[in-house]
Amino acid sequence: MEKSQNQRISACLIVKNEEELLPKCLNSIKNAVDEIVIVDTGSTDNTVTVAKNFGAQVYHHSWNDSFSEARNHCLKYASGDWILQIDADEELEQADITKLKSAINSANYNAIAVAIHSTIKDSDHKFYNIRVFRRGKGFYKDIVHEQVVIDGNRLSTEIRFYHHGYNLDENKMKIKWQNTTRLLQKQIEQNKFNSFAWFNLIRNYRTQELFNDGIIAGERALTILTPNTCPTYQNTSINMHHYAMISYETANCHLHISSTEKAKELCYHALSKLEAAGIAPENIDILFTLACTYLKEGSYQGAIQYFNRFLSLQEWYLNNMNTNSLMADTLGYNYAAHNGIGYCLGNLGQWKVAIKYLQKAIALNPRYCTAYKNLALCYENTGNLNHAINTLLKIISENIADDTVWLNLGELYIRQDAYENAIPCFEKYLWEHPADKKTLLKIAWCYEKLGHLEAALIGYRSAEALKEPVCFKP
Repeated sequence: MEKSQNQRISACLIVKNEEELLPKCLNSIKNAVDEIVIVDTGSTDNTVTVAKNFGAQVYHHSWNDSFSEARNHCLKYASGDWILQIDADEELEQADITKLKSAINSANYNAIAVAIHSTIKDSDHKFYNIRVFRRGKGFYKDIVHEQVVIDGNRLSTEIRFYHHGYNLDENKMKIKWQNTTRLLQKQIEQNKFNSFAWFNLIRNYRTQELFNDGIIAGERALTILTPNTCPTYQNTSINMHHYAMISYETANCHLHISSTEKAKELCYHALSKLEAAGIAPENIDILFTLACTYLKEGSYQGAIQYFNRFLSLQEWYLNNMNTNSLMADTLGYNYAAHNGIGYCLGNLGQWKVAIKYLQKAIALNPRYCTAYKNLALCYENTGNLNHAINTLLKIISENIADDTVWLNLGELYIRQDAYENAIPCFEKYLWEHPADKKTLLKIAWCYEKLGHLEAALIGYRSAEALKEPVCFKP
């Protein structure tokens, strides 16, 4: 392993049955750290063998339903000046190793926040988390969704970690969510005033799309954690921050079931609580949720207003991460805010300005499919079909296209009378939606326009065999 010039780094991991993902993780850090320390909590597969093949020091610790206990146990074995905490389902960006080694050679801070890029349901998200800290200056708390408690200042960086743990197959994710839910419920049973556990439980339900469960839990949490009923409440910013985050998660559950009025009510109530407590600045996550709520209602001016307030506040958060320990879930969502503004401007008919915002969104997140699709729609509405087509082709080349991209691309080719190009696009869409009569009719119509009457006839007959009657107008 390559040595840092002045400071040594110990990578610390806790693992259990991670033979599938662990090799990529360890390969990504082997040239960045001076030692790899692993605590195994009961693997029955080849995880330990994989770890030892990378030269890791492997220790064993029984699993006691506490991630913090296991992580703190792992810290005891580290000998480096700095700890790099990474999970088996994560990778360190190789191009950022130089940034990491440079960052640890400063005495001005004890912790380094990195940018976690996570794929959730085929969408890319970014958030910031402390993953590097000086040995002896940090420890973990909470049995699940554990947080590192840091003594001293923090440095904000764009050192990239890629997280794959939310993009597993359906069965693995179901088991993962169930285990997390059980641990969070256990935490709440031990202390019903544990606001951070409530927040994560509601988020856990929302991520599983169990929105009604999230709303029930959120309403219960907000009742329990009011200033008059919570004996541990001290009106501090961190307690109020958790209260605001619970409101944020609950509002998002309402937003997903289109209960926009209730979502706005929760958001405004939380903002008023923060203001009454003299806590500044505004909560960035709640502002983002308000923007999304107005967007869903079709109140585009309101959405633009709150997206802009979010973007202004995001700069403050990024500039103050060295002293601000508050968690911000949407801190990396500047690309989504630019997309939201672009979408709203497009719906207001301001296509050219919308294009600039959408281009900015793509520049900030080149794998954000939604921004590409909105950009293509703007080009289409300004009559620039070639730009619209090229934008959709870019989505395909980035390997982030969903079914609708192929359908939209086929329709754009039809508008250019490029029927030969349209057919394979519709066929790609039809492969996933074989009962879509409209698309089958479009294929048949394209063959007819090309003079392939026999193929067209087969298509029309196939469409006729489908039950749902559809009138196709090219």
